Amino acid sequence: MSDPIKQLIDDFNTGWTAGIFEKIEPILHEKVIFMAPDLKTWVTGKEACLQSIRDYVNNAKTKVFEVRNKEIQIWDQTAMVSIEYYIEYQMNHENYREKGTEFWTLHKEKDSWQMLWRAMVKNEKLE
Repeated sequence: MSDPIKQLIDDFNTGWTAGIFEKIEPILHEKVIFMAPDLKTWVTGKEACLQSIRDYVNNAKTKVFEVRNKEIQIWDQTAMVSIEYYIEYQMNHENYREKGTEFWTLHKEKDSWQMLWRAMVKNEKLE
């Protein structure tokens, strides 16, 4: 696995779970796209994607977030990342426990990796 990409994954996840937006901002490409778990809703552009993360942080409390498995495939200046995770959070006074998978597309520009695309494609609510 690529150490810079592993660090990027850690920085991104620390950023959104703790509300440390300065960790997230340099990771996102100006034209990044987030695809929501419904696979129909797209958030387009760095500022809109950052706002979606701010909205989560303002409306939810992440109690547990664990990356259970991650795979990284690199071709020249492009990388595909898959991340299996487990999360516990509270939103609107309700507690949630879920397992899910995210897929990312990264691009390397000037020796720095940036996220172009992120999709949460599978969510499983746990009792």
